[in-house]
Amino acid sequence: MNQECSKVIMFRADLQKLDSDFICSTSLPDASVCVSFLGPFQGRTVLWNLTLSTLKHYRDMLAKEIPPSESGSGIRPFMEIKKGSNGVYPLTVCLDLAAIDEPVIKKTIIMMRNYKRLALGRMEFGRSEP
Repeated sequence: MNQECSKVIMFRADLQKLDSDFICSTSLPDASVCVSFLGPFQGRTVLWNLTLSTLKHYRDMLAKEIPPSESGSGIRPFMEIKKGSNGVYPLTVCLDLAAIDEPVIKKTIIMMRNYKRLALGRMEFGRSEP
């Protein structure tokens, strides 16, 4: 059995023990949460390590890292898939919501599982700000 399969199989067993579809390691509701779940990517089941944040939280975090003149005020909601290894992929989703709670997590997981053209990189949602 390769490492990729074993990570997915082990995580699937953890979900069954918890009788859950995902594991959230953050108290809810919050402005940013960490969630792990299984879903399809590039023709196989992978383990997604999701950071799900509000747009305000993401902009505030950027403002701490970059000069105010280059702030993230023009940032729109997005999802970003980074290169993974051993069947585990980092995923960032940023949504224009007041807070992240369980229904938002469930809807995001459904969106990721149903999205037909998932690819590495960043994809913005919605239209540009004026």
